[in-house]
Amino acid sequence: MLARIFFYLKHLLVWCVLLGALYWAWLDRKVVAAFNARQWELPARIYASPVELFKDKVLGVSSLATALGILGYREVTAPNGPGQYSVKGSQIDLVTRGFAFPEGREPARAVRVWFTGGRISGMAAPRGEQSPAIVRLEPLEIGRIHASRFEDRILLKSADIPESFVRALTAVEDRRFFSHIGIDWAGILRAVWVNLLHGGVAQGGSTLTQQLVKNLYLDQERTLKRKLVEALMALSIERQFSKAEILETYVNEVFLGQDGNRAIHGFGLAARFYYGRPLNELSTPELALLVGMVRGPSRYNPFRFPERALERRGVILDVFVKNGLITAEQAVAFKQAPLGLRRGEWRTEGRYAEYLDLVRRQLKRDYREEDLRTAGLEVFTSMDVLAQVAAEQAVSAGIADMERALPRQRGQLQAAVLVTDARTADIKAIIGSHKGDAGGFNRALDAHRQIGSLVKPFIYLTAFARLPGFNVITPLRDEPKSWTGQDGKVWSPRNYDGGYHGIVPAREALARSLNLATVDLGFRIGVESLRHTLKVMGVEGGISRYPALFLGALDMTPYEVTQLYQVLANDGFRMPLRAIQAVVDQENRPLKRYDMKVERVMDARSVYLTRYLMTQTVERGTARRLAAEFPNAMPMAGKTGTSNDGRDSWFVGLSGEDLITVWVGRDDNKSAGLTGASGALRIWTEAIRKIGPQGITMDPPEGVDWYWLTRDGGALTEPGCGRGIHVPLDTRYLPEMMMPCPGSAGAIFPGGFEHGRQIGHKND
Repeated sequence: MLARIFFYLKHLLVWCVLLGALYWAWLDRKVVAAFNARQWELPARIYASPVELFKDKVLGVSSLATALGILGYREVTAPNGPGQYSVKGSQIDLVTRGFAFPEGREPARAVRVWFTGGRISGMAAPRGEQSPAIVRLEPLEIGRIHASRFEDRILLKSADIPESFVRALTAVEDRRFFSHIGIDWAGILRAVWVNLLHGGVAQGGSTLTQQLVKNLYLDQERTLKRKLVEALMALSIERQFSKAEILETYVNEVFLGQDGNRAIHGFGLAARFYYGRPLNELSTPELALLVGMVRGPSRYNPFRFPERALERRGVILDVFVKNGLITAEQAVAFKQAPLGLRRGEWRTEGRYAEYLDLVRRQLKRDYREEDLRTAGLEVFTSMDVLAQVAAEQAVSAGIADMERALPRQRGQLQAAVLVTDARTADIKAIIGSHKGDAGGFNRALDAHRQIGSLVKPFIYLTAFARLPGFNVITPLRDEPKSWTGQDGKVWSPRNYDGGYHGIVPAREALARSLNLATVDLGFRIGVESLRHTLKVMGVEGGISRYPALFLGALDMTPYEVTQLYQVLANDGFRMPLRAIQAVVDQENRPLKRYDMKVERVMDARSVYLTRYLMTQTVERGTARRLAAEFPNAMPMAGKTGTSNDGRDSWFVGLSGEDLITVWVGRDDNKSAGLTGASGALRIWTEAIRKIGPQGITMDPPEGVDWYWLTRDGGALTEPGCGRGIHVPLDTRYLPEMMMPCPGSAGAIFPGGFEHGRQIGHKND
């Protein structure tokens, strides 16, 4: 009987072993295939334009320090590694991180930068190396388009994982990682003993490989069956893959916290999320905190539970001492260090929500939503981090000042700002709300508001292009006018000040934004001519056929206004505004470049003369506060705009190559109690103060030159005549009469007299 029992038990054992072997073979094949085919859903990453450093760039010490802080660089006494910098008076020493741009890799490099008068005056490399002509910092990641599962990670290759981190991780989580076969029997026995002593589960015996299996394939159930399956899977992975491959996968997969509905996976992203820096730049205490979070990302979340995090970090530092990674004295010092988490002002993509809104709209024209969420694309934009910060600060301060001056408007005023490069049409900054609400109404792109006097420069542009003989001092009648429509209604416009100014030259009429003088010119060119000009310059949608168009009875968004003025700022060339410069795949292979599309839509002469009139707005007209604020940065060009009853306050201005549009108003379209000068211009002034005010180049195009005229503009006169005026004119339409300067000893010269070609222009 006993022999028979042993016989059956032996056969049962054989069958169990056989079935177990078959099960493991099936499981092995499945696990290995899945591991080989593993592919994470990677969101598209969106980057700002890199800060470029070169001689004579307009950039101050504080601005560069701000940019470095935003990028997570650490200020130290003497930088000796990537991501570090020091400030010594008018000098900054830094070590860049390097970055793989679409056109090639920018290496990490040490550089010393000197500043003088708000500009870079020189750069040098250390130790006598050749000084670089240009250095690019790595671009700031401003947002992502997440996968449907809301998992996020920054993939690290084995070569990117610091050896110090590997030693720290294995010391805490798996001391025999490089010697076991996926299961650490000694670790299991130790865990069983500790658990028996504590009367419960106080320690696990899982290796890194087992943890990886659990994260990739299994649930969190704690049963004997699941542990057996976990062990078999770990053996299969160790049999087929190298330790480096397993460690790389673990480092990228482990869960390390939650950012809203976004799951933080992998140490690469965790380093950025908690410290704002890459993994290879973290200190020993910082590495200890991240490694310690593996056992409980929620419990040891340093943002929510800093005391727990500090305690856990101390435990890990003690493990480091036990394993010879640091000394006991170092551990004491490290335990006293603050958590050193990312700076308080660091925010995720909510800070750049309005800019990202535009980027996503442009991307969706060219890419499938699935690819944007899962294919790991990298999107390089034209956002200028410093311009964005300047616009944010200008809006915040400007709205606060206006609400203090107008208590009835408190909590009601909103603003929108676009900063663009006039020559390339690159969008450098977008503000769609003075509070920067993520996911809110993007006023910069979607708020259709009446543009008011912003339309006036295009009336003068049309006159230069279509009225032979019209010039910058052609007299206009600033007198009462009325127009009766087919419905019998009478339109009787008025000036803002309620008065009449008689005969005024064109440049004064636009500088002072005189309504009646502009309407006089509008009737000379005709409504249809103005409509044609606006259409060829890019205005879409309905444009009024009534004379009220002369005073801005036209609704446009700040984005559309910027597109319109971009033509004036760029010598008559129209280029669609662009936020995206290039898109590459995970291997840095270019997928699409968003090259400039240039089309001439207005002649250079007419545009130049119109831009000159806009400089008079700044020098002597409704925006003259700019000339007072920045006398050394003239000329600038701009135009204020105010809609009916002060509902909308606008200013569009050009400084250097920066074209900036500002709108201020209320969402309910009630009166804001502001003019263009008292509202939008204030924000524009503060923005350009932070960006760096610069004069614009006023080199006249072929067919335009500068002449001295008599005060009434009826005749040419001698250069430098004290009673004359110096203005640009279309050489096709010069005054026929020549008069000497009063009191001049010179005679009228039969062959005419010389006129001087001049770059820029002078005040009268």
